[in-house]
Amino acid sequence: MSLTPTKTKRDPALFGVGFAAFLLLGLIQAAYGPAFSDFEQRFGVTTAAVAGVSSAHFLGSALGPLVLGALLTRLPLRAAVMIGSALFALGLLGLSLAPIWPLMLLAALLTGLGFGFLSGGFNSAFATLGAGPASLINAMFGIGSVAAPLLALGFGAYPGPFMLLALLALGLTFALRSVRSWPAQPAELALSKVSPRRVGLFGLLFFSYVGIEAGLGSWATTHLAAIGNPHPEAVTSLFWLALTAGRLGFAAFAARLPFFRVVLVCAALALLGGLLITVPTLAVAGYLVVGLGISPIFSTLLTWFTSLNPVRAAPLMLTAGSLGGAVFSALIGVLVARFGVQAVPLTVVADALLLGALVLWVRREVGGKR
Repeated sequence: MSLTPTKTKRDPALFGVGFAAFLLLGLIQAAYGPAFSDFEQRFGVTTAAVAGVSSAHFLGSALGPLVLGALLTRLPLRAAVMIGSALFALGLLGLSLAPIWPLMLLAALLTGLGFGFLSGGFNSAFATLGAGPASLINAMFGIGSVAAPLLALGFGAYPGPFMLLALLALGLTFALRSVRSWPAQPAELALSKVSPRRVGLFGLLFFSYVGIEAGLGSWATTHLAAIGNPHPEAVTSLFWLALTAGRLGFAAFAARLPFFRVVLVCAALALLGGLLITVPTLAVAGYLVVGLGISPIFSTLLTWFTSLNPVRAAPLMLTAGSLGGAVFSALIGVLVARFGVQAVPLTVVADALLLGALVLWVRREVGGKR
């Protein structure tokens, strides 16, 4: 059995490659947008068609954790993550060199698949170390996203950043061999059966949480521009910076806080922030409250899940979150078209209430000291 656990150690090499991996994931996720106009010119595709490269990437990133979860029943975590890193590097190389648009879409799908492997693998590993380390690694993703525009300034929007990331991803693949000790769960938990009920309950939590993050993050600029904010893009960046800063700060004291209380307080802050956003003069403050408020949720949920379930099931939570982001972003689009931009904060308010109700339900169902 490939998942038989060993004694868990905090290998510095694991932190090094984990932080590097999440910086790369943040960089590539934010690198597509600046390159869209170059894609149009190089491949002769329309503005509508060019978005297909992002869609292919996100499809791959949603499939990646599912494939990873299946592989973890047969392979050690390091081997599975190395496969994902190699796929990620190959996909980035394809994005850099593809001569025709269909191959670009295929390369984006492959990049997304590797992205899903790395995200699922490292999130699963760090969640077994606790909410603090899990929060730190996800903060690295935010730092990468913020830094991505600097790559476009320094190397041009395309293909320079993609080639650089391909080389770095190839280096990451070899660097993974330096990790001698991967985190492992206690034997009785790692080898236990996966409970479909618990997977479903926690899946709803992830679905709801990512709906807030992705839904608000996707529609923030549109909402802010519509209510007359003079700097909608800057405020949107502040939202993501608040999310990243919150994750860095939370890592310092995460170990001392009960899981369900963290998520419940975060849901309350998201509710408060959503209500503030409905008032145009308080909207900026509302975005900051939501960003800071929800920052601990992902790492806390993942750590809570892996404290009760085999880590091989953790990648399913990432897929549930991806679905939540896709569904809520699309739902907000429909509601905005029908009722106007106030649908953006009101959807956040409704989703925060849903998240709060779900965490109380899950707490009652799973019990436990935390």
